[in-house]
Amino acid sequence: MITDSFKFKGYECFKNEYSGLDEFKPITVIIGRNNTGKSHLLDVLSLLTSGTLENIELDYCASGVLDEASLRRTFPENSSGGGLSGSNHWHYQGQRYVNEQIEWNYNSVDKIASILNVSSHDTRWANEENARRKRLSRLVSNAATPLSKRIFLRLLADRDMQPEHENSALNLEPDGAGATNIIRKYILSSKPEMREELIQDDLLNALSNIFGDDGEFTKIDVRHHEDDNRWEVFLGEPNKGLIPLSRSGSGLKTVILVLLHLLVLPHLKSKENHQFVFAFEELENNLHPALLRRLFQFIADYVERENCTLFLTTHSNVALDFFGLRQDTQIIHVNHDGNTASTRTVTAHFDHVGLLTELGSRPSDLLQANGVLWLEGPSDRIYLNHFINLYSDGNLREGRDYQCAFYGGSILANSTFTSPDETDETFANLLRLNHNIAVICDGDRTAASGKGSRIKGRVQRIKQEVEMLRSAFLWITNAKEIENYIPGSVWSTVYDVDNVPDPNQYDTFPSNSSKNSDFVQRHLKRKTFDKCDFAMKSVQHIELSAIERRFELNEKMLELISTIKKWNES
Repeated sequence: MITDSFKFKGYECFKNEYSGLDEFKPITVIIGRNNTGKSHLLDVLSLLTSGTLENIELDYCASGVLDEASLRRTFPENSSGGGLSGSNHWHYQGQRYVNEQIEWNYNSVDKIASILNVSSHDTRWANEENARRKRLSRLVSNAATPLSKRIFLRLLADRDMQPEHENSALNLEPDGAGATNIIRKYILSSKPEMREELIQDDLLNALSNIFGDDGEFTKIDVRHHEDDNRWEVFLGEPNKGLIPLSRSGSGLKTVILVLLHLLVLPHLKSKENHQFVFAFEELENNLHPALLRRLFQFIADYVERENCTLFLTTHSNVALDFFGLRQDTQIIHVNHDGNTASTRTVTAHFDHVGLLTELGSRPSDLLQANGVLWLEGPSDRIYLNHFINLYSDGNLREGRDYQCAFYGGSILANSTFTSPDETDETFANLLRLNHNIAVICDGDRTAASGKGSRIKGRVQRIKQEVEMLRSAFLWITNAKEIENYIPGSVWSTVYDVDNVPDPNQYDTFPSNSSKNSDFVQRHLKRKTFDKCDFAMKSVQHIELSAIERRFELNEKMLELISTIKKWNES
């Protein structure tokens, strides 16, 4: 049996609350401030690779789906008695639980797994429940996890690559010790199994791709220092020759250490890539946002391609921006109240916004971007990223070709896009962050004619200012807001309501509806509406053919795609 969730308590700072994973995903980003307990969470997760849960000496709660093989071992066909009725335990007892969900707690002192809940459609023989639960308790105590029998490789936040003495033992420690020795062995060894091309081709090419315009590397080599009998890694750069790694920054060393874990250690350990669980801590240290995003992209592509598992601890909002909307990723927020640590799975994008406030969104993120899409809120970001993906055939991507930022309706009233020379110091001059900008505003029109159809005064002011900027793009929606562009068929699919019509230009979508005139009340019979929740669900069903005729969307999206492409040409 394989668990699908695992939470623990009683380890280090995780004292009182069950903390951990509500589910297992290929990528788990563990985010939180420094010294909240992120590393201790990794300590426990590493234990899950050792085998079954019987080896975990912690209080924990878990859940999973009961499989036939495990149940047949617990309720054999050729057994009877033991407090259970029937001449065949499998036929009368075990088979009813196949594919049923089960939840349990494990007490590490008593070494007993207590069944909290097990679903079964058969309610017969209720008086035998205790006997069945005892058997199920033994079954779940030996359950495995998706990480079982994997190899856990960890890279600490406090890491380095130093010159090293020659050593026949090829081990890479979590702090980076041994990295130089491994590279030396692969480059200089005459043994055919020590493939030099893993370093000179695979690792070197990946290094150059990740650094992009920030660094070009032509060769990786090692040199022997005779004064202290140590070896050091050197990197070849155009017009510079070989440069010792000791004269390079820690950011470069971090990228090399990550690549050693991904590209070299599986070969060194003679294991398939999918057998590894990688745990990287605080990769953002000494890496600027654009380089960090490229590193994240390489790692994410590797995890997807090789079907392995990644845990990433961070206190960087760049990681949240990059991984936040990936389907293969979950975000775990670690918090410490001064007494105990706890975890929370971030389940909706509006949670991400609160985390960004806590982490502190840095202007450097936007400064490094090729261009910035200024949007009113997180639901707009979900839609625009999806629309851009559709209209660019997947060739344009946030984090690489552009960056999204939120101004919010109220912030817009205190922002100006005028020239820095003309700016009023009482306003936040968003233009200073990046000269390539696209601003998308809700038209907020409420009627086809009359005063109510006018766009708000603050949007009018932004329109006048942005139109004076050569590289800027402005879209003030002809419809009231972005939800008006979503076809009725998508609303029908998401909410399982038949024959929902297309929203008209002036329909409204308040979060709490008390008027029959509101779209959600009139057609969906709902009194509440969560924009972010609907956005995340709806984009899974929005196709280009369904939206390209919605008001002016097609024209504006083509113009936006052209603008983003121009940003990336310069």
